[in-house]
Amino acid sequence: MLSGSTNQFEVSFTFRAGWCRLTLRVGAEAAVYRATSIEDDFFSDLVEAVARIASGRIVASVLWGDEPGGVFLDIARSGPDHASIAVHQLGLPDWLTPADPPWAPVRGNALVMARIPVVKFLTAFAEAFSAVQESAPEGRIPGWGGNFPAASFAALRREMDKRHSS
Repeated sequence: MLSGSTNQFEVSFTFRAGWCRLTLRVGAEAAVYRATSIEDDFFSDLVEAVARIASGRIVASVLWGDEPGGVFLDIARSGPDHASIAVHQLGLPDWLTPADPPWAPVRGNALVMARIPVVKFLTAFAEAFSAVQESAPEGRIPGWGGNFPAASFAALRREMDKRHSS
């Protein structure tokens, strides 16, 4: 499990054939999580969640749906100067067929629990999102089923600009 409090935090994304790989580096350790574009746009959901945290929301959560499982990415403000990220396995992994059997957003084992200075946290995500945007001709992310979420990313950048100007 990746855990601890650190200044070292990196994020990267790789898209291929309708899949997105999210790589998180916390200190010297790394973990990779996958999401599919079959049912939803999990990449856009993550951009929106990070933008909400940047705007001052206390908690934002995202399902990062793999097949058949996946993870929940939970982001929280941890005091005025830090953010925390927790990644949990899905307690009920069959999110693809939520009606049969009945599915609920139950969290399983914790895979990541890290506390990061909020500026480092937001900067790492913004840089990774920016790299995706630069590789998205006309807004279309190559190898992914959705467009780049320009409006959500712009909201994140505005919040970061406010932070730097105050």
